[in-house]
Amino acid sequence: MQVRKEPSMSKTRTFLFDLYGVLIKEHGAAQFERVARAVGEPSKNDKLHEVYESLRLDLDAGRVSEVNYWNQIKLLVGLEFLDIQEVIAADYRGLYERDQDMVDYVLSLKAKGHRIGILSNIPEGLAKLLKEHNSEWLDQLDAVTLSCDIGAAKPEPKSFHVALEALGEKAEDVTFIDDRVRNIEAAREEGLSTIHFTGLDSLKESIQE
Repeated sequence: MQVRKEPSMSKTRTFLFDLYGVLIKEHGAAQFERVARAVGEPSKNDKLHEVYESLRLDLDAGRVSEVNYWNQIKLLVGLEFLDIQEVIAADYRGLYERDQDMVDYVLSLKAKGHRIGILSNIPEGLAKLLKEHNSEWLDQLDAVTLSCDIGAAKPEPKSFHVALEALGEKAEDVTFIDDRVRNIEAAREEGLSTIHFTGLDSLKESIQE
């Protein structure tokens, strides 16, 4: 766990949360396994995984459409056939399921007067599903910044700048929580305090409520 210059909880604070792996459940390897089954060319799974990951930042940032993303994958992997709508459905299936304990905790921070923002890497189609299933609590937060809406994704500096602007806060006044080390390091470079998320109990300890 990595923590930097955490102030006391005795005053109002501003927290900027990642979604996936923190507030929304990640499916880990199962997500790509669904995609690989939908593609249906197991001999090419290693190359498929490599290209799927390498192009993902541009998809998350909305710099390429979902159709273009999958067409690039088809070309670079050398797939014989690809049902794009089927593979998109496989890719996004269930990726809007909240971690209710985490959501409850974040809303409890909000109820105590702390300001809460979201900064998430997420493609457009999945963002629509996320909002459909989670708007009742997302709408209670102070700012929700999604990569597909802003043309940038973590760890790119612009993503943090836009999220801070949405919150109306300076970097030094915000604590960023994410489960990925590269995003934590990038946030520190932009001047935010950070907590590397490893679980709810350790988060509560770090925040020192």
